[in-house]
Amino acid sequence: MQGLNDNGLTKRLHTFLPVLIAIYLIVGLGVFIIFQGDMNDWSSFMRSDAALTLFALYCILGVLGFGLTFFLRKNPDILRAPKKTTKTCFLLVTIIGIALFTVLNFSATEEHYAWMNDGLIYQQMAQSFLVNREFIIDGNYIHHFAPVYPLYLSIFYAVLPVHLGTQVALEIIFLLAVSAVFLVTKKMYGLTPALITTGLIATVPIYVFSASRNYSEPLVLALYTLTVFFILESLKPGKENRIIIAGLTAALGFLTKSSIGYFFILTGAVGFLWRFHYMKWSVFRNKHYFLAIAIFLTFSGLWTARNLNLFWDGTFLNFFEAAQPSEYMQKAMAHAFTVDIADFFVESLLFIGMIGIFMSSYLWFFTDYIKKAFKRMGEERLSCLLLSIALPIFLGCIISAMYFVFENYWMPDYWISYHPISQVRYLVYNLVRYCFIAIVPLSWLAYEGKS
Repeated sequence: MQGLNDNGLTKRLHTFLPVLIAIYLIVGLGVFIIFQGDMNDWSSFMRSDAALTLFALYCILGVLGFGLTFFLRKNPDILRAPKKTTKTCFLLVTIIGIALFTVLNFSATEEHYAWMNDGLIYQQMAQSFLVNREFIIDGNYIHHFAPVYPLYLSIFYAVLPVHLGTQVALEIIFLLAVSAVFLVTKKMYGLTPALITTGLIATVPIYVFSASRNYSEPLVLALYTLTVFFILESLKPGKENRIIIAGLTAALGFLTKSSIGYFFILTGAVGFLWRFHYMKWSVFRNKHYFLAIAIFLTFSGLWTARNLNLFWDGTFLNFFEAAQPSEYMQKAMAHAFTVDIADFFVESLLFIGMIGIFMSSYLWFFTDYIKKAFKRMGEERLSCLLLSIALPIFLGCIISAMYFVFENYWMPDYWISYHPISQVRYLVYNLVRYCFIAIVPLSWLAYEGKS
């Protein structure tokens, strides 16, 4: 009798699962925006409870979700829910995410970009490129942000006023990113999984909010999604040349998010060891991989050469600082590893634990499929997906920890401190922006476990 009751409860949960997830995705997004307070008041914005409220909400939902998977004999299964309900819910969620982004985007002011800092600098870089064919701000060459996103903005600034051009450019790239996630997922797994993944990614609160403030996250999302897709495609017989396209999109992604710094060497090394594990020495005889690497090094090398030309003073030690894609990243790294190594280590562990709890709200309804996928983790395709999930999360945690201890060193305490609330704010506003792209391959890994 108990088994029948459990099965009945599980069946009802399957029926209402898409509705439940849709509700908390929409509520989470709404709560985050509402608790920002008056976004035209700097003091209110900086002291808002949005981050803490969102973190608490997602932690509770993640814990409750995994609690359900523990107590039920059959775990909640999003792909066994009625397809019509699932499609309707996640299509609605996606539309709401896009609509809220559009409202935030077209209501944003120049002051809002300045408050978030990055948005204003991207504008200035794009304007400078149109005038100087270089990136110059306040009379100095930029050595902090990468060139691809400002180049994208400059296309719109050439024909529109800067503020309107920014808003139009943001609307287009946000829609393109959502479309890239939807179309790629649909091609690989079908319509229902595509709508689920798109709904999840289009409603990540800090992604929607930061994108509306002229951050480069939508372009990062689109390029990362395409990179992982083309790597997976290259594993299929007769499609090895797709790795060349992956090399191109990876290079553009690196030149969009320069704050990864020298850690791109780590990602490259991990990727090479992964291919060497499966291909052994034949990897050195594969022309497609050499072309992919050549494309990546060519694009990144051009930007590195520009930085060396402008910032290298000719000394050995300064070479590595000048070649660094981001000077700010270099300073944060130097401080974290030479001055505050203990704080950096502790913060890294703290952020890893916190992001794990935060991400659990996106994971619990995939539990059964993730378990099945892990049993096949020796397969090339699944190990590739695991790396594409682990790398942005791990790098996001250690990079955020470096920035946190560095900024705690020079910023006033009312901006950032070791107070737990300040750490939660930093997690939501910074770390999640690095890690949210992992939701796409995470869902793909779950769909692989279905087959």
